[in-house]
Parts: sequence; structure tokens; C-alpha cells
Amino acid sequence: MEIAKSSRKTLHLPQEIIEEIQSRLPVKSLLRFRCVSKSWRSLIGRKRFIKTQHQNSMKNPSLPHRRVIIQKDLSANPVQCSLLSVLSEQTNTIPTSPLPNPTNTTSMRFLIMGSCNGLLCIHEKPSIGEQSRFHLWNPSTRISKKLPQISNCGYVTAVGFGWVESSDEYKVFVSFGNLDYDTRQTKSVCKVYSSKTKSWKTMEHCAYLYSCGVAGIFAGGKLYWKNEHEKVITFLDLKSEVFGRIEIPLGQEKYCIVGVLGGFLCALCYIDSSREVIRVWVMKEEAWKRVATFANLVELLQPTPLVVGPKGEILVNFGSILLVYDRQDNVFRCPMVNFLYSPRVYVESLVSPEDV
Repeated sequence: MEIAKSSRKTLHLPQEIIEEIQSRLPVKSLLRFRCVSKSWRSLIGRKRFIKTQHQNSMKNPSLPHRRVIIQKDLSANPVQCSLLSVLSEQTNTIPTSPLPNPTNTTSMRFLIMGSCNGLLCIHEKPSIGEQSRFHLWNPSTRISKKLPQISNCGYVTAVGFGWVESSDEYKVFVSFGNLDYDTRQTKSVCKVYSSKTKSWKTMEHCAYLYSCGVAGIFAGGKLYWKNEHEKVITFLDLKSEVFGRIEIPLGQEKYCIVGVLGGFLCALCYIDSSREVIRVWVMKEEAWKRVATFANLVELLQPTPLVVGPKGEILVNFGSILLVYDRQDNVFRCPMVNFLYSPRVYVESLVSPEDV
């Protein structure tokens, strides 16, 4: 009996299909695929592809490419874990993976000050007599870049990191304070770094940044700081480099902390001095909209909203505890405890600090 020989046919996909498929893959896989061929390496390194891949990751409603980075100590390397594991895990035994020192130096004193498009802004804390240094770091690719040194301007009072979409420009804002021993008053200097000029420049000082939190919140092309003594939020428009102010939700709110939910500015506000009830507001179309109310949270201080989950869960940080709030059942879960500094949620990307 004659056996027919099977013929193998090679499947050739159009380049557009290959690019579409790869643009939906995670960063870890794409980093490996650079070794497949020169054409794949060239494709994965193109700015247009990097932008498309990041946009696909941001739009994915199931959040598979989002990570939580945690710094347990000022002198310890950070660790990271999947955001989905934090949102779904019922216990506090979430596995984490270590990350290297983002400064690529022997210094072990640094703080994560902000995140944008998969990049983190790192403030290398100076020793006595030294000056502050800033780095941009991509924890997904493990690539970091040290920004140009800033002349001695004093101690850091406010920091912000963000992106101007229209010009594809990254900016780092730093406010310094310096005590004048003759007048006993603090003089302030503001600096801003631009990825276009690759240098720092001095800009107009904003008096409203006094008593604001050090790390600014980035949303919609602006950096936001909440002055703890006033019912207003100070913002810096990164495109125009002009400061402004907006009122917190409602006039009767007693205490407010700003964050980002779903890419929008949000505010967690206590409605009375007992801090038993917290309302969550989101700024959309220049108006505040209430999205949730927390109750019975006595003694929990300084909550920071981090992200909205695929099922509408809200992840918030209370001091050294991560809590997941289920809006349907009005209950909290505690997936992670015991860290010193506020966690950051970022989306994995191929954006290189060296290109920035």
C-alpha cells in the first residue's frame, strides 16, 4: 500500500499581523523575542511600536500588565508583584520578586517619587554635604538613567514627574527650600527637567506648595499637591509650566488626600473630624463626582488611592497596609502589610530612560 507523503507548508504572516500580535504581548516576552531575529529586534525597538504596545497595555481592562512596586525600607531594594494578585488574593501571602538598586550606584538611600508610562522617578537621598540626584528607571527593562546634577539649592520640598502627550516630553519638577539665617525665612527655588532639552531650568516659584506633600500626583498632563492647611489643591500644568488651584470636593469636607483612579485625579475626603466616614471623588470634565463611601475606618490615617480593579474594586494604601475595598459588599480585604513607603502601581512598558 502506498503511503502518501505529507507536505509541510510554511505559514507566512503579513508584517502588519505580526506587529499587531506582538504589540499585545507582555514586556517580558518581548525582551526575549528580541533575540529571535534582527527584524524582530528592530521592530520591538521602534518608538512607534513601543508606544502602541504601551497603549494596548493601558487599555486592557483585565490589568494583566500592571505591577505594584513596594519599598519596605529606605535602604533596601524594592520588590514587585502582580496587581491582579493583590486584588484577588484573600490573604497577605502574596509572592513578590526583588528588583535591583535603581540608581546603579553604591548608594542605598532612595525614594520612588512618581511613575508615568512605565518609568519611575527616583530621588537618591543625599548624605550630609552631598547634593540630591534624580534618576529615571524602567523596572521592567531594568534600565536607569541619571539626570544632570542640580546645583546646590537646599532641601527638597516637592517633587513631580509626568508627561506632556502633545510633545511626547517627560518632565521632572523639583522645589527646593533653603533657610536664610539672617531673615529666618525659607527661600524657595523651583527647577524643571525636560527630556527635550535634557537639562534643568529655573522656573517661577509657587508659594502654594508650602506644607504640601513632597511627591506630586500626575494625571491628565498635570501634577497635583494638596496643601494640608487649605481646602484647595495646587496643580502644575506641565505643558505651559503654569501653576493653578482647584477646590476640594464640597466645602464641608474636613480632610482630603489626592490620588489617581482610572487615570483621573481623585480625592479621599473625611466628612467629619472623627474620620469615620470617607468619600471618594473623581474629577471628570472639570467636575467632582462621588464614586464610593467608606465607613467605620477609625484610626486609619492618610489613605492613598492607587487603582480601580477590573471588578470595580478600589485599592488604597493606609500607612503600612494595602487594602482592597469591595464596593458591592462594602468590605475591605488586607492583601499586604508591613512596608514603610507608599506603594506605586505602574504599567509595564518598553519605554527607555536612555531615549527620554
